[in-house]
Amino acid sequence: MPQFRFYDFRTHIMHAARSCLMFLMLGALMLPLQPGQVSASSGAGLDLRVQLDLQTGILRGHGIIRPKVIEGTNLDIFLHPAMEIHAVQLNNNPVDYRFENGRLRLNLGMTGIGSDVIISLRYSGRFHDPVPMSLFTMDNPGFGVSATITEQGVFFQGQSGWFPRLASQDLPITLEISAPLGILAVTSGRLLEHVESDGKSISRWQVDQLGRGMPLSAGRYIHRRLETDTVPVFTYFFPDNDHLSEVYLQASARHLALYEELHGPYPFDHFAVVENFFPSGFGMPSYTLLGSAILRLPFIPEISLRHEIAHCWWGNGVYVDYSQGNWSEGLTTYVADYLAQEEQSEAAAREYRVRILRDYALLAAGASDIPVASFLSRSDPATQVIGYGKSMFLLHMIRQRLGDEAFWDALRAFYTEWLFSAATWQDMFAAFQDQGWDAQERKTFTRQWLQDSGAPVLHLEDVQVAPSSQGWQVSGVLAQQKPFFDVHVPLRLETTKNDQTMEVALHGAAVPFVFQSPHRPTRLHVDPDHHVFRLLASEEIPPTVNSVRGAADLTVVQSDDLAHVPDDLIRGFTASLNQPKARIITEREAQKQTLKTSNLLFFGFPRSGRLQEMLYAPHKYDLGRNKNGPSFKAHPEAGTMDTIFLVLPHAGHADGIIALFSPARDLDTDAIADTARRIRHYGKDSYLGFLKGENKLRGTWPAPESPLIMDLAG
Repeated sequence: MPQFRFYDFRTHIMHAARSCLMFLMLGALMLPLQPGQVSASSGAGLDLRVQLDLQTGILRGHGIIRPKVIEGTNLDIFLHPAMEIHAVQLNNNPVDYRFENGRLRLNLGMTGIGSDVIISLRYSGRFHDPVPMSLFTMDNPGFGVSATITEQGVFFQGQSGWFPRLASQDLPITLEISAPLGILAVTSGRLLEHVESDGKSISRWQVDQLGRGMPLSAGRYIHRRLETDTVPVFTYFFPDNDHLSEVYLQASARHLALYEELHGPYPFDHFAVVENFFPSGFGMPSYTLLGSAILRLPFIPEISLRHEIAHCWWGNGVYVDYSQGNWSEGLTTYVADYLAQEEQSEAAAREYRVRILRDYALLAAGASDIPVASFLSRSDPATQVIGYGKSMFLLHMIRQRLGDEAFWDALRAFYTEWLFSAATWQDMFAAFQDQGWDAQERKTFTRQWLQDSGAPVLHLEDVQVAPSSQGWQVSGVLAQQKPFFDVHVPLRLETTKNDQTMEVALHGAAVPFVFQSPHRPTRLHVDPDHHVFRLLASEEIPPTVNSVRGAADLTVVQSDDLAHVPDDLIRGFTASLNQPKARIITEREAQKQTLKTSNLLFFGFPRSGRLQEMLYAPHKYDLGRNKNGPSFKAHPEAGTMDTIFLVLPHAGHADGIIALFSPARDLDTDAIADTARRIRHYGKDSYLGFLKGENKLRGTWPAPESPLIMDLAG
């Protein structure tokens, strides 16, 4: 029986994942290099030759290391702990060394102190991390691969220990990679050349900035190049996707030009889009590594690629000092994903902000909430919402306080000052303060938004409408629950003629406000455009896919029509929806129970009339019926689709949901799995329609009126 696993391609910044590397002692398989074959360049540096054997998974390396001036009798070099060290020489003579737990300690003696030395190091290892070949992974990037060599391709994380790195100093690296003919190697430096010699493919690179490491990718690539006004853009694609190269080259050039104008000069010698042989979406210094199926998705060049290019400034250009948390994901999300919506329209930007607030309420608020300063990397939906969404929203609120010119000038100054250095949230905030952000406001903002978790819960009190000498007066109180936040909240009064706006500073439990208008008031709206990060009321959140991802104690009912579907497919589906512990029962079992649970997911349209009625109870959504289950009267085209997914409010539980995944009865198991693994990527949607795995219909139910909107017309 096939095993079904659900994989995710979106991991923007490389974080060290748990390594599963297994190494062999490979003394008999060393590179056939002679001492004179690697010439050391003048000055400090590392000349490194690496040979990749794709059939055996073996890497063999020979490095000539010229350290900077040495101040002690010992020198530490780091490699992966399971590497085998074959030979170490100091100035062409054997030297005592000890290799334990990834640290190679050389005993240089008194002769090395203050003098120039040359170290020759030969080592080898076998890299074979298991590689996921399905399209999506769950939210935890710990599923990631650290280092592997296969006949399909090669991948090394920057800090996977495949090259020697000195403990106390980073050296410029001249790198030569030898591989079978047709295999091109890519890393994060300056490309010198790809050539063929003696029946091998040779890739030569110069790497002057190590930063967080030196990643390496290799495969049977076709290399394309586009010259821009500043740096060249490359694609390294497998033949089947080479036709996409021009699209990615042009999109990369546009994104690079945008961020050079917005932030400052691009910090690397090139940018490359590299195809990976397993599903991934990694952002490295100067290149992004995307899985084959990912490259073919139509939205990647304009959305995801833009995000990865922005990381060349934030995260890979200015590094993150993690002592105060990881700011780079929030900033990159703001200048890439959010700014793209803002460029589209004000309405699109507003909808994006609303989506972040809904995601927070559904996936992070409450027991899963953490302070922004505690976010280091994404491990589940809650940490994604905090580290990407809430962090992005905080920057938006700062921009609202500073204004556009000061905000963007501050980011340019931050980039210029901290390029290739590790910075904290406070280093960024200092740049904002230099552009006029109030020092006391910065201090309060840091405490309540970075160091504390949570979000303000706002409500209106004592709203009164009365005639006045100026026409009409609307008064009231804007209040919040504990813990209190200091927030500046926009208010809008709609009248029969025009709108009035004001901003109130809420510093404690409540603040009064008064509008005067010559025209009759019709509606009062708190934060009408959603510029304030806050916890939404349940009435403001329509049921969506993310409602399933955030549901507590989910019960899954496997319909009789899908009784043939294997358990591991259903379990994989629920795990991809952040429900790995969901209770799964059969339709027959469900008919014998009262199903008091407030959150249900039907896997397949049930035959039981009683269970069907649970889906049709929320009649306001105007659902019809067809042979495959519910139909949408507003969307008759749904009847042509082979799979429907929808989320509805639970009629018997105020805060509960009922979801349905309903494939056609004649779909085979592989087709069901193919569609099922796609659902989680439509988190903001309430209903979806698919045909042969392709999304054809999507939408969100309208949210009920917010308690922060008060009708005054009556």
